Amino acid sequence: MNKKFNSGLALILPSRKINLFMMFIIGLGIISGAIFSVVISDNDKNLVIEKITNYISLINSNDINNLEVLKNTLYENIIFIVLIWIFGMSIIGLIINIFFVYMKSFIISFTISSFFLVYKYKGLLLSLIYILPSGIFTLLAYLIIGVYSVLFSMNLWRVIFIHDKSINMGKYFKKYLLILVISLVLIGISSVFSSYVITSLIKVFIKIFV
Repeated sequence: MNKKFNSGLALILPSRKINLFMMFIIGLGIISGAIFSVVISDNDKNLVIEKITNYISLINSNDINNLEVLKNTLYENIIFIVLIWIFGMSIIGLIINIFFVYMKSFIISFTISSFFLVYKYKGLLLSLIYILPSGIFTLLAYLIIGVYSVLFSMNLWRVIFIHDKSINMGKYFKKYLLILVISLVLIGISSVFSSYVITSLIKVFIKIFV
């Protein structure tokens, strides 16, 4: 039982150092997004408030096309995930992918902070609705694909420049392909939640608090 658990854990967490590094990048993005929502100009804050209130109003009036939201969310995240996966198969992709993961966590954090900007302390509950579980699945997908893309780039560098013959890139590519599938499944789950479940929960929030 322990061997199976350790094998499963090794699939998701292949390198403790790289996992911690990518978690740091995600954490940095979250902190940066929260700070940015505070330091932006008053004009920008007014624009953010307007967009959030319009979004909430559309949900409340049932003018949100859930299927269209699902398509847009899937399209955006699939593009990001696939780009990270492709760039991971190059050495220069190492830096690009770290930036992609940072930006995604920044955007999620900025969105959550914007709810607080509009609804103050009530916005904390709205933030929880937004982040659980949709945001968690999204960040997990980017963490996994980010870790493996960095590993792939590093292994490729070792094969090309150090001539490390102990690395079987063919075998690792199959695993890398599996990670792409896992990440896309997580994104799919996240997109369904954000398009259907979250909008329903936001309606409940509006009835109670707004």
